[in-house]
Amino acid sequence: MGIAHKVISACLRVFEFCLATVILGILARFFNVLHQLNAPDDSRLVFALSMAAISMAFTIILVPPVKYSFHFFPLDFCFFILWIVCYALLQDLAGGRSCSSSWYTSYWSVYWSGSQAVVTSPGCSRWRVVLAFSFIIAFFWFTSGVLGAYACFEYYSFDKKCLTIARYVFLTHNHGSSHSDGG
Repeated sequence: MGIAHKVISACLRVFEFCLATVILGILARFFNVLHQLNAPDDSRLVFALSMAAISMAFTIILVPPVKYSFHFFPLDFCFFILWIVCYALLQDLAGGRSCSSSWYTSYWSVYWSGSQAVVTSPGCSRWRVVLAFSFIIAFFWFTSGVLGAYACFEYYSFDKKCLTIARYVFLTHNHGSSHSDGG
């Protein structure tokens, strides 16, 4: 395996960790304010918070560019899909209008200011960061998946191992079914 693949993989994992940390920090602070005011949680924000926490855990596990960390490329593609779904849910929550949507003015900015009477604009930049980083982290996961798939197929003969396993399963299944039909 080339040194470049290992360095790029480690850098991608560090960026994924940093983006997830920022998203988690902003949303955790927002949920702290919500709970102080006994306000209801939004399930889409809970999903984004959960995705950030899970992403942080997996990037810590996968950051060392050891041989078998590249074999987790299907997980990278799953996280890519989950982050795209997360971004779409958050974007839909604001109705595509970001800080001028009714959801933003009646929920995010009201509770972010810490007062139900005052609507402030500092929450807008935080909301945009959550949206942008949710989109960006998805493509870091996608890039990690592509790099992992390339490394597995290029350096580890992953395709040959998969074919060998598939042949074994196929032959075992056919061999087992011919005996059960005859007896």
